[in-house]
Amino acid sequence: MSQGFGPRAPGRAGRPWWHLSRTGLFFGAAYFLTSMSPSLLPRTWYYQGLISGLCAVVGYALGVTVAWVVRTVARLVDLRVMVSGEARHWLLVAAPVFGGVAVLGLTVANVRAQARTAAVVGLAPLDPVDWALALALAAAISVVFLAIARGLRSATHHLAEAAGHVLPRALASVIAVIVVALATAWVTDSVLLHRGMQAFAGIAAQVNSSSPSGRSAPKSPLLSGGAGSLERYDTLGYQGQMFVTSAPTAAEISRATGRGAIDPIRVYAGRTSDRTVSDVADAVVAELRRTNAFHRRVLAVFTTTGTGWVDDWSAQSVEYLADGDSAIAAMQYSYLPSAMSIMTDRDTPREAGKALFDKVYAVWKTLPEKERPQLVVGGESLGAYGGQAAFADADDMLARAQGGVWVGTPSFTHIAESLTARRNEGSPEIVPVVDDGRHIRFAASGDQLTHDYYGRDYGTWDFPRFVYAQHPSDPVVWWNPALLGAEPDWLREPRGRDVNPDVTWIPFVTFWQLTTDMAVGHDPPDGYGHRYGAELVPAWGSVLGGSPTDDYSKIVEGIDETVNRVE
Repeated sequence: MSQGFGPRAPGRAGRPWWHLSRTGLFFGAAYFLTSMSPSLLPRTWYYQGLISGLCAVVGYALGVTVAWVVRTVARLVDLRVMVSGEARHWLLVAAPVFGGVAVLGLTVANVRAQARTAAVVGLAPLDPVDWALALALAAAISVVFLAIARGLRSATHHLAEAAGHVLPRALASVIAVIVVALATAWVTDSVLLHRGMQAFAGIAAQVNSSSPSGRSAPKSPLLSGGAGSLERYDTLGYQGQMFVTSAPTAAEISRATGRGAIDPIRVYAGRTSDRTVSDVADAVVAELRRTNAFHRRVLAVFTTTGTGWVDDWSAQSVEYLADGDSAIAAMQYSYLPSAMSIMTDRDTPREAGKALFDKVYAVWKTLPEKERPQLVVGGESLGAYGGQAAFADADDMLARAQGGVWVGTPSFTHIAESLTARRNEGSPEIVPVVDDGRHIRFAASGDQLTHDYYGRDYGTWDFPRFVYAQHPSDPVVWWNPALLGAEPDWLREPRGRDVNPDVTWIPFVTFWQLTTDMAVGHDPPDGYGHRYGAELVPAWGSVLGGSPTDDYSKIVEGIDETVNRVE
C-alpha cells in the first residue's frame, strides 16, 4: 500500500509530531481555496480568515478520515499498490509543483472574483495587506485546531492504554473514544459556547441599558416615554429610545409633501426582567389607547429585530405618506442582535409578533367598521420572520391585515417559504410571482412593483396589498441551514443585477460564507445587501393606497433629511 494515503496509525514510531497527512493537506487545500470563492457580499479580512481557517480544518479532517478508511479497506482485502522507485520520485516532485501552481492560480482567480463582487455592490475590495492578514489568521486557526485535535488523540490513546490493563484492548479503545468525545462535547457546549454566549449577551445587555448619545426623553404625549406616558423612557431600551426620539414632526412632513400634517404617534414598550412577552404587548396596547391611536387613519404594527430596532425608512414612509395621521406600535422582546437570535432562538420573535398583532387586532376589531384605521403590518429581517408568525398562512394575512411591507424576510419564514414554493412557473426565487401579483408582490428594487423579473407588467393590484422587499444580494434572506447540503434555486436560476455571476454553491462552504455575509449585510450602500432605504417609500405608498409609479421624490428627500438629522 502506498504511504501517500495519509499518516500512519496513531502511536507508530518514527513520525515527528509536526508531520502532516498528504491526503489531509490535499483536502485541506481544496477546502481552503473554495472558502476564498466569492459569495453575495465582499468579506472583511477577519471574516475571510475565519472562514478559510475553519474550512481548511474541516478539509484536513476529511482527508485524514478518507486516508484511514482507504488504508483500513486495503488491509482487509489485502490490496497493495506497487509504485516503482523512479515513478515515485517523479510523483513526489511533480505533485508539489502542480499543487503549488494550482493553488496560486485558484487564489488569484478567487481574489479577482471577490473584487468583482465588491464592484457589483458598490464597495472596495480587499487590498494586499488585507489578504495577507486573512491568510495569517486562517493559518493560526488551522494550527490551533490541529493542536487541539492531536491533543485529544493523544488523550484518547493514553486513556485506552490505561484501560487496556484491566479491559480487552478493543473495549478499552471504544470506551476511551466515548469518554474523550463526551468530555470534549461538554467542554465545547457548557464552557466555550455557553460562557461565550453569556459574555456576548452581557455586552448586548450593557448596550441596551445605555441611552443614545445626545438624546433625551421626548416631551410629546404622542410618544412613549414622553409626557403622560405609561412607559418610562429609561425602560424602553436603547433601540426603543432611538425609535421614540426619531419621529418626524408635522412641520417636517408638510415641508416634504406640501400638504397639511399632524404629529405622528409612536408607541413602544421595553422587555424588562419582570415582564413576559405578553405583558409587553399589553403595555403597547395600553399606550395605543392612551394616545388615542385607534382613531388615526393608519395604524401600523411593526415587529422589531432582535435588538428591538425599527428601520426608520420603513416607519417614516408610513408617517410621511399618511401626513402624520398615523400610529406605529412596536415592542422589544430581546436585546440580542438578529444574526445571533436567528441561530439560537427563533421562538421568541414569533411569540412576540403574534402577541402584539393579536392584541392590537382584538381592539381594532371592536371598533365600528367605518371608524377603523387602516391596519397594516411591517418588519425587517428577524422582525419580518416574527411578524408573519401572527398569521396562519397567506390567506389569514390577507383576511386580517389591510396591507404590509416585509423587508429582507429570511427564506425559511413559513409564509414567505410557502408563497415562493407556489410561485408561477418560470418566475425565479429571487422575485417570485404569486397569483400574477394580484395581492402580494416580491420586489428586488423599488421599480419592480409593477412588473416581474422579465419586465412583464402585472395586472390589477387589488387591496389589501403586501410587498416582500428582498435583494438578491441580501444574505439575511438566503441564509438557511439547508445550504449545508443542497444547492438552492436562487443559485440555479437567473440572478439579480447585484449578484456576481461567479458565485457558486459549494457544500458546507456556502453556508458559512453566508453566515459571515450576514455580519456585513449593512456595509453596502442602499439598494444592496441588507440595506433597503428609499425603495421602501413606493412600497409603502402602494400599500397605503397610492400607485407604485407616483412621484415620491420629495418624500424621499424629506425622509432622508429626517433620518440624517436623528442619526
